Amino acid sequence: MADFIDKAQHKAEELAGTAKEKVGEATGDDSLRAEGATDQAKANTHQAADSVSDAAENVADTAADAAKEAKHAAADVADKAADVAEDVKNTVKDKVQNVDVDDVKEKASQVTDKASAVAGDVKNTVRNIDSDDVAQAAKVGTPVIAAIAAAAGAVAFVLIRRRNRRRSAAHLFVPSKRTTRKLAKKARKHSF
Repeated sequence: MADFIDKAQHKAEELAGTAKEKVGEATGDDSLRAEGATDQAKANTHQAADSVSDAAENVADTAADAAKEAKHAAADVADKAADVAEDVKNTVKDKVQNVDVDDVKEKASQVTDKASAVAGDVKNTVRNIDSDDVAQAAKVGTPVIAAIAAAAGAVAFVLIRRRNRRRSAAHLFVPSKRTTRKLAKKARKHSF
């Protein structure tokens, strides 16, 4: 999780950027205003990355909790399957004891043994699911998500910075004589 100190630092950077921008607007200093807007964008990017990092960690924790719950539920299912298999085994044994034909008893005994083996395999397989492995796999994805969020934040920062540069450079545009004449002609045409 993003540290409280980091979050506070990013909020302070945002406030400092806002102050720079306001001072630049008040004094007419476009470079200070642009620097303040850039600082704000940078701080907002950091704050967004912090939020994404916190969300990714929450997802990992939730996945780990879900894995533990799934393991417990699977263990319950395995126990119930073992109980049912045992009931089937006992029922088959009772039926087999009542039959006098040796071949039928042999087949029933084989079926009983196979049912017990399958029930044991299911129970062992479900109990061998390791919730720690599932939780670890979920946590491995957290840095990847944070890296993607940081990259997206960097791209957003660059795009905002370019936009701000274009806006601050707009007053530097000097129209050519031809453009000036066209604009004057249009103004005369529309005036009374």
